[in-house]
Amino acid sequence: MKPMFIVMAVLVMTIPSFAQDSGWIGVSIAEQPDSGVLVRSVEANSPAERAGLKTNDIIVQYNKQDVVGVLQLTRLVNETPVGRSVDVVIRRDSRDQTLRVMSEKSPFSIGPLHIQTPKVSVFRDQISKSVAPFQVMTSVSMTQSGIRADSLTPQLREFFGVTNTEGVLVASVDSNSAAARAGLLAGDVITSVDGKSISSPQDFSREVRSKTTFALKVVRNKQEREIRVER
Repeated sequence: MKPMFIVMAVLVMTIPSFAQDSGWIGVSIAEQPDSGVLVRSVEANSPAERAGLKTNDIIVQYNKQDVVGVLQLTRLVNETPVGRSVDVVIRRDSRDQTLRVMSEKSPFSIGPLHIQTPKVSVFRDQISKSVAPFQVMTSVSMTQSGIRADSLTPQLREFFGVTNTEGVLVASVDSNSAAARAGLLAGDVITSVDGKSISSPQDFSREVRSKTTFALKVVRNKQEREIRVER
């Protein structure tokens, strides 16, 4: 079951749209059962290699934000301005250490990270028997009140512990925003605003746009909590 989880987590991830100068650090990554993401390989002469990242490191924090999965880390690296140095906390041999990585312009057209995708033919029969058809889709993002919200696939809802069709993924939170001060984190899933269920970034934007104070119901580590934001 563990290899199947990794395959699905990689294949159903949202494909971002990348700006010309998207940040890039030069690692291939994959989901893993615990917190953080697994480094599958490191590009030669890349920012990651120069900083000291190695294959099988676990990236647990990027630029002071906890890493919860491939989708979120891809977004964080993409949004890092070219030439900016950030702290990356990695776990190696059961010990955490902090490395300093400088983002560069991606030399590839596919974006800031190589997402290592296994050959689907190897797992095709297993996938067809054990799960519904997977989705590869373009993400929808909305930013309101310093919160960038991304759409979720059904598989990602299951991964984050969200039921039904509710929820948007918090891709990033502005550090000086009211949401950050209230305790909202990248990787949280927002399921309602002031008691109204939301299932898309458009829903989130509509409910938050004109409000100065609002209550968010979020799922974090598969547990629900309420966060009140006051601007």
